[in-house]
Amino acid sequence: MAGLIIGIVAFIGALIPFLNYVAWFLGLIGLVLGVIGLLQKKKRKGTAIAGTVISAVSILLSIILAVAYTASFAAAVKNEMDKQEAAAAQPVEVVYDVTGTSADATVTYSTFNDGQSKLEQASNQALPWTKSVTVKKGGVFDYSSFTLTGSNGQDGGDVACKITVGGKVVSEQQASGAYATVTCNSTGTDGK
Repeated sequence: MAGLIIGIVAFIGALIPFLNYVAWFLGLIGLVLGVIGLLQKKKRKGTAIAGTVISAVSILLSIILAVAYTASFAAAVKNEMDKQEAAAAQPVEVVYDVTGTSADATVTYSTFNDGQSKLEQASNQALPWTKSVTVKKGGVFDYSSFTLTGSNGQDGGDVACKITVGGKVVSEQQASGAYATVTCNSTGTDGK
């Protein structure tokens, strides 16, 4: 009788995720008790046979379902990681804009993305000035930095800067006068 009860508990445990990793042990105990019940003389064998069969089935079921649950869990984790990697590899457009009335502005921009840095400067620029750069979201170093500086020359006038990341304006500044300077900064490729 004990082999049957333990076999039933092991069978139920084999069906429950994570509990099935130890249910085989209960099935083994039920199997041993069922075999002992079969070897006893002058006793009914019905419950011993049922306990032995249910215990053996619960051992097989717990092993099969443990493998199935582990495989499906690993597949779900892999799918989620693949989705995150695909989203991280998306290209993002960064637009640097300097606008104003100056005819002799100096524009400097720097881009740090995926572990690489780029710095460029243009002098005596008539405004408006625009530069578009495509960067990779994520990458080896999951850090990105964008800086834009616009400076009026001695002629003065208005000057404004704007950085747009992924279609979202992330930084804006404006100033006016001779040698007025504006600086726009942003970090990250998520447009926040």
